[in-house]
Amino acid sequence: MSCTHRHGVGRGDEPRVTADTLRGRRSLILKGLFGLVAGLFAGSARADDKTDEAGPLHTEGQTLKSSVYKGRPEPMEPLDTMIRFERSDDNNERAMTHEVLSLMHEEKGKKSYPWTIYSHLTTHHIEGDACVLCSRLHKNDRGWSCGLHSEVFSNAPMVGLGVNVEMSNSYSGPEQTVLYGVNVMACGPRPCQSAIAVKSNGSGPGAVFEKQIALESDGPVGADLSGKFGVGIDMHGNSIRLNEGACIELDGVGRVRLRYLKGRIEFLDGDTCIGHISVDGEDHEL
Repeated sequence: MSCTHRHGVGRGDEPRVTADTLRGRRSLILKGLFGLVAGLFAGSARADDKTDEAGPLHTEGQTLKSSVYKGRPEPMEPLDTMIRFERSDDNNERAMTHEVLSLMHEEKGKKSYPWTIYSHLTTHHIEGDACVLCSRLHKNDRGWSCGLHSEVFSNAPMVGLGVNVEMSNSYSGPEQTVLYGVNVMACGPRPCQSAIAVKSNGSGPGAVFEKQIALESDGPVGADLSGKFGVGIDMHGNSIRLNEGACIELDGVGRVRLRYLKGRIEFLDGDTCIGHISVDGEDHEL
C-alpha cells in the first residue's frame, strides 16, 4: 500500500478548485487590502486632526453637506444655490427666537475693521436682475414681522449707524444712469401706509430723534416731490421755519418769491422788491 493510500486519499480523490473557492480566496485578499488601506487613511486622518488642533480653527459636530434640512418648508424655492439651509417648525411653546443661521462675532482689538458678513458681487449681465442681498418676507398672520431688522446699542462716542449706504457713480457716457441710495416701491394690490415711517419706541425725553430726517449734504434740490399729491406736505399743527433772508418761491422757476428781511416781509420779482409789509407797523387790514 502506498503512502497515499495509507493516508486515505487516492490520486483520484484530490479536492477540486472550484469558482466558489476562487471567489472566496479573492474576497479574503480584498478584505486584507481594504483593511490595510483603511489603516493608512485612519493614520493620515489622525495626523490631520493633530494639525487642526494646532491651528486657529476648531471644528466639532457632524460634517455639513451642501443641503441641510430641519423639516421641509413649502413651497420648495427654485434656487440655483450651492449651499442650502431650510427649516420648517410648528412652535407653540415658550416664545423665543428660532434661527436657521446664527453668527456671533466679537472683536476686542482697538485697531480693526471687523465685518461679520462680507458679500461681494461682480456682474456684467445685460438682461436680468443683480442683487447682493435679497430679503423676502411672507406675512400670513398678525404677528410683528420685518424683512430686514437692524439694532444698534451705543455705549461709546462717535458714529453708530443702523444702515449705511455709500454710492459711487463713475459712468460718464451719453446714456441715462439712475442711482438711488434707498428705493422704496409700492407694488399693490392695496395701498401701503408709509414708504418711510420714523417712530419713537417708548416715552420720555430719551425716546426721540433730535432730527427726524436730516439732509446734511449740498445739492440742487433737498426734497423733490415730483409725484401728484392732493397735499404735497401736510404739516398738521407743525410750523415751517426759514432763516431770515430765505425765500418761499411762488412760481416754478424761483422768480416770484416771498421772504422776511430786516423787519420787512417782502414780495420779490427777481431781485426787485415790488412790495413789503413792515412788521413794526400797526395792525391793519391788507
